Amino acid sequence: MVTPAPDSAFFPPREGNAITPLIDGGVAFDQIASTVESATSSLWVCVAFLETEATFPNGRGTFFDLLDDAASRGLDVRALIWQPEGPSAEADDTLCADANTAEILARRNTQWQARWDAVGINCQHQKVWLIDAGTPNETAFVGGINITQGSMANRTHEEPTFGERNERYSNIHDVHCQIQGPITNDVHQNFVMRWNNASEQNKDHGSWPKNKTKDLPKADKIASNAGNVKAQITRSILPDLYSEMPDGENSVRQQYLEAIEAAENYVYFENQIFLSRACLEVIHGVLEKGIPVLALVPADPMPELSAARSHPGIAAGYEALAKCGEYPNFCLAAPAALRPWGYEEIYVHSKAAIIDDTWATIGSTNLVFSSFQGDTEMNVSFWDNLTTRTFRTQLFDEHGGFSSGQYDGREALEKLIKIADENRSKREENQPLQGFVYAIDPKNWAK
Repeated sequence: MVTPAPDSAFFPPREGNAITPLIDGGVAFDQIASTVESATSSLWVCVAFLETEATFPNGRGTFFDLLDDAASRGLDVRALIWQPEGPSAEADDTLCADANTAEILARRNTQWQARWDAVGINCQHQKVWLIDAGTPNETAFVGGINITQGSMANRTHEEPTFGERNERYSNIHDVHCQIQGPITNDVHQNFVMRWNNASEQNKDHGSWPKNKTKDLPKADKIASNAGNVKAQITRSILPDLYSEMPDGENSVRQQYLEAIEAAENYVYFENQIFLSRACLEVIHGVLEKGIPVLALVPADPMPELSAARSHPGIAAGYEALAKCGEYPNFCLAAPAALRPWGYEEIYVHSKAAIIDDTWATIGSTNLVFSSFQGDTEMNVSFWDNLTTRTFRTQLFDEHGGFSSGQYDGREALEKLIKIADENRSKREENQPLQGFVYAIDPKNWAK
């Protein structure tokens, strides 16, 4: 496989990193919280969606509690929060820059800084934690996991103890990634860029404490090597959003296209929205070569997708996905579990891909034009056979309920596809599934 390193990327590939994929929110947030608890200088976080009452694993309390504790230990604590517009501003999982939020922070005697950042009708969608920035212990967490109660699920995906049965976002499968080494500097630089340019900082309630937040200096230190993994930070950023980037950045899209086209053995996706016409058309070429492709998606996707089917970009994506279903080596699948009361869909929110046990990416980017051409996104991509193979086996073991490490990547994916097909029949007969994954019809997805 040819290494895809897009020339449109603001940050170059860097050697010498340690990359640890973190599968499902219970695992990820336990590791994030543990790292925060051992931090010595700073905690900076980019927030997109946040349920203020969601609790971190092992009795650690809420997001506010975690940041309050860090600030009480003298850390420089900053939260960069998306400022939504339209219907999203009324959602339970967004934290708006308004008088109500200011009252909450005042009531808690909040000692950390916050700024709100908007991008028109689009979403500041990055989900990033940066701990001990600029120090030898600098550690970053990049991925797709929101701070919600449903996102705290573990790999067993036991029945949730909150919400209603089969509620769409009550049991979520997701992926994040821990990063150490030189590319943490790029995560650092991205945070500084966004923090200093935060759109709402001088507006009413657009910062906390009002008129007392401080800009950050540019990141000027490259962290020491922490491992042997080559990795790169890629992003989606609109033109003219930041003064440092008048042309914006679209390196996530470019890298996806190049990586898919370079596939030789197998292609595996997990994504909340699998409707990028550009990516799907390249996948058609991969399928023509006989290479197996599996995409894991939510069986019950967000209702906005079906509502937007008339949009030319979305409609083209549906047509391209349906064409994939004409190939016998393509499988669209979703996870579910049989409960005493029936099947519960497990909601796929992850944004990840693995190709040939050689290259992988984890981030916030959905495979849809709005993530490539509107929302602000961040992915970390990495090239390392051991790390990508470990990542693949962890995912396949969870989804398929088998020991995938005994197979090479293509064999493992073909077995996962077989399990998904068999599970579809088991589901029709109301039988327990092997693992969670079952095949679904690409032509009828998200209708």
